[in-house]
Amino acid sequence: MCLTVDTLVAGNRERDHRTGFTTPPKLTIQSLMSFAMRPEWVFNYFTHKKFELSNVAKKTDKGTNIAKSVIEYINEQYDPAMNWKDAEYCVKKWNKPFALKGVMSVEDAKRAIDIGCTAIMISNHGGRQLDGSRSPFDQVKEISDAVGDKLEIILDGGIRRGTHVLKALAAGATACSFGKMFLFSLGAGGQPGVERLLQNMHDEINRNMVLMGCKNIKELNRTKLIYRK
Repeated sequence: MCLTVDTLVAGNRERDHRTGFTTPPKLTIQSLMSFAMRPEWVFNYFTHKKFELSNVAKKTDKGTNIAKSVIEYINEQYDPAMNWKDAEYCVKKWNKPFALKGVMSVEDAKRAIDIGCTAIMISNHGGRQLDGSRSPFDQVKEISDAVGDKLEIILDGGIRRGTHVLKALAAGATACSFGKMFLFSLGAGGQPGVERLLQNMHDEINRNMVLMGCKNIKELNRTKLIYRK
């Protein structure tokens, strides 16, 4: 189970305000030009099943078949009053391995341990929420030094290549996760696209471990990194 706490309210995504990023899409001059340049996408849109958020389609119309701002939808679905007691309740209610996503500090990592979490996901929600937030990777070393022996540390965000995974593991992460890569691959090539993505990641990790002189994951440590000062 994973509880996401890095998006209690939607960030002020100015591009979405400007382009009318809604579900379904709002027609603007910019979007019409984009559609005109992609006739195959337009054809598929009008001849195939319409887009819907499958995880909520049976519960609410919001975000599915009405023109509603994605930002408005997020703000309605999330409760900004969520606190540590709520998270602890979820952990105890689930009573199985539990990850808290959105941890960006040592203090919060320690608090996650106190409420019973078995893993944390270091994430700033893709850097699209808090302007000026540090990157998740920059937090890995400090958090790992403080609590790395007490729970799993998953780096979420900024993972685009196999070398990014190697850097994260060397810095102290237990694992990495990503979302956009799966979605982009699925949208571009369906299941074969996702399979190709995973194969590329596997090949990059394997090839670059050989180039680094590492025979196994355990050999990925801080000696393989140089931090700029």
